[in-house]
Amino acid sequence: MSHLVIVDCHAVIHRAYHSIPPLTRNGQPVNALYGFYSMLLSAIDVLKPSHLVVCLDSPGPVSRSQEFIGYRAKRKPAEANLLVQLPLLPETLAAANIPSIAIGGFEADDLIATITKKYTKKLKKITIITGDKDLMQLVTDKINLFVPVRGLSETKIFGPAEVKDKLGVPPSLVVDLKALMGDMSDNYPGVAGIGPKTAVDLLKKFGSLDEIYLHLTDLNNLSNLVRQKLIKDHDSAYLSQKLAKLIDNIPIKFKLKSSRLNDDIYSGLNTLFADYGFKSLASRLAKKNPQKPAVKVQSNQASFF
Repeated sequence: MSHLVIVDCHAVIHRAYHSIPPLTRNGQPVNALYGFYSMLLSAIDVLKPSHLVVCLDSPGPVSRSQEFIGYRAKRKPAEANLLVQLPLLPETLAAANIPSIAIGGFEADDLIATITKKYTKKLKKITIITGDKDLMQLVTDKINLFVPVRGLSETKIFGPAEVKDKLGVPPSLVVDLKALMGDMSDNYPGVAGIGPKTAVDLLKKFGSLDEIYLHLTDLNNLSNLVRQKLIKDHDSAYLSQKLAKLIDNIPIKFKLKSSRLNDDIYSGLNTLFADYGFKSLASRLAKKNPQKPAVKVQSNQASFF
């Protein structure tokens, strides 16, 4: 069965950094890198993909910053020990023969949305490895999310039913939900005073953001207080909707055939783990791919691995 796994790289490595104790290689912090590849091996083992690609954020401004100057303005800067590991991502992915995509001005989420739109009909299944709820808008019967829910060791698959159970609305309404209640993480405003519960109730009653605004005079289903909030922040709601919706038409050069999971990737990972002294990852890889013996790893890697 053709099954593409797409990795939301920075979402996973941020989770990895906060889940793995400090680890260094020649004085360079590598705990986030170790956690990223540990998660990748686990996902390959569980999901058994036929194809694999990693999507990365690019440094510098992104398109949403042009739409809204306050986009992500309240996010705390990443810790220095994580920042110094980020440049290792494209370098190590290339060394492991794992295809990756990064395009200046666009976020990894938008690259993922573009790939899923382009290849959904050609594949039996697509799984996105991420911790980002924004990607729940992409979920369908063929597209799932593989989400770390506790550190890196416990994961959950999100299909349409799981998204609705988590957020209160189906994937098709995730963007409208964020339009109403905003998003603290990305700092887009939504409608002031409209929280998750009210937003879900409104979408259940009316079906979409457009329908809500078409029925502002519906006295039976809309209180005067909520109506005034919606009127006051009409522009904020539609700006937030635009910011929340992922871009799915980026001109990318990615070809599906280049992402097939093959022996070159296992060999590349084997060499990479040896170079970085990731003994436990090399051992796990050897069990997964026994026909290619693991390179002997010399390391002072901490015992908890």
